[in-house]
Amino acid sequence: MLLIFAPILLTAAASFFCSVYAAKHEARFMKLLIEQNEDGGKRRNAARKKELEAAEKRISELSAIFKRLYEDSVSGRISDERFTELSADCEAEQQELKERVARIQAELSKAQEATVNAEKFMNIVRKHMNFEELTHTLLREFVEKIVVHECSYDENGTRRQDIEIYYSFVGKVDLPE
Repeated sequence: MLLIFAPILLTAAASFFCSVYAAKHEARFMKLLIEQNEDGGKRRNAARKKELEAAEKRISELSAIFKRLYEDSVSGRISDERFTELSADCEAEQQELKERVARIQAELSKAQEATVNAEKFMNIVRKHMNFEELTHTLLREFVEKIVVHECSYDENGTRRQDIEIYYSFVGKVDLPE
């Protein structure tokens, strides 16, 4: 019977430890959550924003270049073949840049979402700072899902079973030792 409840007891202990750590080290915990959920920090976001600005600037430059090419083609300064070749190059580069801009904007949005989700999780932690008993409601509010892996045995016959806890809003959290 204890084997059946062992994952639940471990989950309760891990949830308690996570909430205690979060309460004692709130600033450090927030930083940890944001870094784990967005794979980086403020420097990476700053670099992404600079890359986004450069790509958007280049897109507008290419539009201006294309307009000048068209004017040169209409006025007869360049041949139709040359216009076709250069405009295709401009359009291809512009399309590639537009795809990169969309990708960067999605990454920045994900980073912003990670920050918001970390704050939502911290609100739950603050709400339940001094809980006396782990109830079903409290567990559901803290934990999104629990993954229990198959057990394995080492060469000494010691049983090992990995359990992953995914918390609400922030997912799996790897706390420092």
